[in-house]
Amino acid sequence: MRKMFVALGVFFLMTAAASGADPVRVGFISVLSGPQAPNGQSELNATRMAVEDAGVVLGQKVELYSKDHQYNPGLANERAKELYEKDKTDVIVGCSNSAAALAVSDQAARHQRIFMSTSAGTTDLIGKNKYTFKLNYNDYMLAATLGRWGAKNLGKRWYTITSDYAWGHDLLKHFTNALKAEGGQHVGNDMVPFNTSDYSPYILKAAQAKPDVLVLLSVGKDAANCTKAAAEYGLKKNVTIMHALLFELDIKGTGIETFAGDYTAAPWNSAVNQPGTKEWADRYYKAYGDRPTFMAAAVYSATRQYLDAVKRAGSKETDKVIKALEGSTYRDFFVSPGYIRPEDHLEVAKAYLLRVKQPGQLKEKEDYFEVVGELPADRAQPPVGLFKTLK
Repeated sequence: MRKMFVALGVFFLMTAAASGADPVRVGFISVLSGPQAPNGQSELNATRMAVEDAGVVLGQKVELYSKDHQYNPGLANERAKELYEKDKTDVIVGCSNSAAALAVSDQAARHQRIFMSTSAGTTDLIGKNKYTFKLNYNDYMLAATLGRWGAKNLGKRWYTITSDYAWGHDLLKHFTNALKAEGGQHVGNDMVPFNTSDYSPYILKAAQAKPDVLVLLSVGKDAANCTKAAAEYGLKKNVTIMHALLFELDIKGTGIETFAGDYTAAPWNSAVNQPGTKEWADRYYKAYGDRPTFMAAAVYSATRQYLDAVKRAGSKETDKVIKALEGSTYRDFFVSPGYIRPEDHLEVAKAYLLRVKQPGQLKEKEDYFEVVGELPADRAQPPVGLFKTLK
């Protein structure tokens, strides 16, 4: 009888191990309160979809833990510690705001857990440490896509209005390099303080330079206020406007009339003609009532890439999953193909140029963009060694 109980005990232990008694735990951090909350909520929705679609991993359903960093880097640092230490998450995904993402990256290295950074653009995350993977967009990609595609298709004389902080300075450097490489002429730039309300002096100065294209290296209210001033002073009648970043939330809040005809760079949009894109975007729309942003699509893809790597590794042990991620090539509705570069953990994929539709062209809610061009991965992404490398 005793032998039978011992045998049963061994059987149950083996069964528990085979079924993955310790589930894979996914942590999510973004802004879930305040004006930017709709963007963060869309990312959380997509992460939840990814976890549900993944089904069983290592014998159990995946667990999801979410945290709000309120767009505060210090709070993001604390939330990452909570996810890694208290919730025992194996990975963190998302995290908008570059300073916040850098803090999470440091915590990933400290805890030797993976961070799939999808929602911050800083190139300082590229090759930062072996535990950080930089997916979706980055500042170099945005600037290079605007400069390289724009110089060939929109004009040769370019003027920039740049937000005067680290993100804007980084964009300006990469943009001017890309523009010059394609023969474009940079005829002027103004550095403008963050949260400026009156852009009229800068628009009037830009008009005097007679550019073909005005590039706004800004985001959110700054981009909206500057674009409004360009329309008010008639600059939009003769000059094309491009944006480094332009989100659906910005257009929705300001009105499509303000941005109609403007261009922006993006890694993805629901209008992209790519296998699976329409089906996934429609499924998201049916579930949540909005068109998915590229941020939402990216965090879904990143979560699935992580979970697929766990399956390939047959383990959630960090080093084994890193090895499974490095050098992997994959195709999904978001990237086709995507490739994780072993040297610096950058996701290498092509980029798109989007144009804001005219109000009468909208076919459904938040159908704001049309795809007008693309840039191949080898021209859109930074070359190996331009930033930090791991190997």
